[in-house]
Amino acid sequence: MVIKQKNNGKWEYCVYLGLDERGKKKYKRKSGFTTKKACIKEANKIQNGENIKSSYKTFEDICKLYLKDCELRFLRKTTIRTYKHHINFFKKHFKEYYTDIRKIKTQDIIDFMMQCSLITHRGFTRYIAIKLKAFFNFAIKNKYIDSDIFIDVTLPPKYRGIKKIWSKSDLEKYLPLLERFKYADVIILLLETGLRRGELCALTWDCVDLDRGLISIDKSYVVVSGMRIINPPKTKSSIRTIVLLQHSLDILRRRNLNKKSKYVFYDDKNCEEPLNPSNLYKSFEYFIRKHKLKRITLHDLRHIHATPLLNNNIDYKMLSKRLGHSDVAFTLQTYTHILPDHEINTFKILEIYFKKQADKILLM
Repeated sequence: MVIKQKNNGKWEYCVYLGLDERGKKKYKRKSGFTTKKACIKEANKIQNGENIKSSYKTFEDICKLYLKDCELRFLRKTTIRTYKHHINFFKKHFKEYYTDIRKIKTQDIIDFMMQCSLITHRGFTRYIAIKLKAFFNFAIKNKYIDSDIFIDVTLPPKYRGIKKIWSKSDLEKYLPLLERFKYADVIILLLETGLRRGELCALTWDCVDLDRGLISIDKSYVVVSGMRIINPPKTKSSIRTIVLLQHSLDILRRRNLNKKSKYVFYDDKNCEEPLNPSNLYKSFEYFIRKHKLKRITLHDLRHIHATPLLNNNIDYKMLSKRLGHSDVAFTLQTYTHILPDHEINTFKILEIYFKKQADKILLM
């Protein structure tokens, strides 16, 4: 809200009314007030209620305006595509989807979350609730509603189950078998570098330094609803350089001798296209089932990579940088299920200490 005095001595206000149907900002201006007090009084009325009443919007309208705002802020196409999936979920399961957003109550949100908990898993229920809250925050910001109905809503707690990964003995048993896998080189690289599958699929030869044994990560291949896009990584911390183990370096040198594409791992049918992460995922799933291996996902290979590093007392900051995490706190949160050997030994030392103290008391 802006209040100013014009050259003729009269007062004028300008109030922001939010976005219109095309996603453009709307304002209301009025001048001719003889006193500043009268100007402010009417401007407050507009800002605190009258504009909301004149801006009737359903939840569906808010969803469309939210997407338009994302486009104006040049969000990634894959991100917008994901938001569209969320909106389709709301359209199917949120019974207030076509309701005037001013009439949606806290209990409606709670009922929706209860419904979600019955039809989907706990993590997705929390995720979809957070996205729903984002839509309502957008409506508040743009003056379509004047109160936060999420104040009394408790979001589902974060759930991080214990990750089921291959142990050292599993690896010794499975690695010879994995040599038969169609994409064996990819699996070894994922295990030995801790890369995300999209990062490895997007890897090009100009990012590989065979002399120094390094690879640079500056892009990722993502597939959303059949749409294939190679993007820069989401965060700056994901742009990084990885030191290669000798085994990985040997694999890349061997592939470099007969390279057919700018991509290190390319599509079977078209060498000008990178290996599709979805195809890789499906092939790995099939191989696991066929050979009755302990079930893991491709992403779990990152956790298998991190586990021996943690058990050998690697600095958390160094591990965070290698994995491309946004900060060390996220790394610690992700790997709280792994208790490094040096931490276990510390507690064993404490056990010995307290046992000695107890023995002293018994001798007294």
